[in-house]
Amino acid sequence: MSGSNAMLKNVVGFLAFLAAWELAGRFGWLGPSFPALSDILATFGSDRSRGLLMRAMNATVYASCLAFLIGAVAALLLTLITAILPATEKGLDTFASGLYAVPTIAFGPVLILLVGHSNTAILLGALSTYFPIYVALTSALRFAPPVYADLSQVLGASPTRAFFRLSLPFSVPAFIDGLRLGAPAAVLGVILGEWFGATRGLGVLIISSLQNVRITQLWAAALLSIACTFGAYLLLTLLYRWALSRFSWS
Repeated sequence: MSGSNAMLKNVVGFLAFLAAWELAGRFGWLGPSFPALSDILATFGSDRSRGLLMRAMNATVYASCLAFLIGAVAALLLTLITAILPATEKGLDTFASGLYAVPTIAFGPVLILLVGHSNTAILLGALSTYFPIYVALTSALRFAPPVYADLSQVLGASPTRAFFRLSLPFSVPAFIDGLRLGAPAAVLGVILGEWFGATRGLGVLIISSLQNVRITQLWAAALLSIACTFGAYLLLTLLYRWALSRFSWS
């Protein structure tokens, strides 16, 4: 019953938020730049606007998937290097942290010169993605319960066998948790990268709508951006819960 009550409260709160949004936009409480939710949703009713929004979303989703894949592979490779070569651990940690500490937007002009406008968005998304995955995975590998390492030594397992049979399976939930945090970052990084001269995407549409004072279209593109990040997070949350049940050794 407590779970049902919590769900009911969440639904009621969400509906109250939507109602407040509609009233604020309908009566202009927050100014002309804050339209009613119904006006924003009406944008999807036009075939032309809907087609424009869907093409932009498809371009952003495609670029985000590539960015997510590149970031995840980069984080996995860095982690495996630190696990296989412990002497590189401190240096790679410093490198990964320092690279992530640089504002993503600062890489834009440099990447345009190196890889062109179309690939800049993908690389910015990858730069936004790799660090949460790297931190989650390295933490799981470094702070695994010592009892498993002791057990592998007692059974006479080699370090390589213990790593692949104990450490890696133990780190799977943490890895997916990192993916869950990295996926929304990939979408946001790509959208930011699209502001640097990409030919299509939600980021391009947001800038174009802002410049042409198409307020409802701007908000519609923003809502699609939120839907993409939320959808990625929700999907990976379900995968994370499965991983906890499958790989939990407690």
